[in-house]
Amino acid sequence: MSNHNFELVKLRKSLGLAQPAMAKRMGLSLRPYQQLELNPEKIRPRHIRLAESVALEIAIEQKDPELAPTSVRKKAMALARLIIRGNIRQKARELTALILDEE
Repeated sequence: MSNHNFELVKLRKSLGLAQPAMAKRMGLSLRPYQQLELNPEKIRPRHIRLAESVALEIAIEQKDPELAPTSVRKKAMALARLIIRGNIRQKARELTALILDEE
């Protein structure tokens, strides 16, 4: 995602946050955060990652995955698949060991 296409104000409003709350969750003081909203060209990749992280946290807190941007949901789903596959493989190994040990 290019910085020019990232809409910080739109994301913040979709999360139902005021500027001070968004700034705090991103680990920024209010003034620097306001400058990002006023000057989108100053948004750097780290700001995008911070904002997306806030969106993910709020989506989890509110149990509403739609609050997270599509790119974040895709990454979260990929991680969930990896975790599930790992758990399935581990359980399969444990079950196999249990069956083979009982013979």
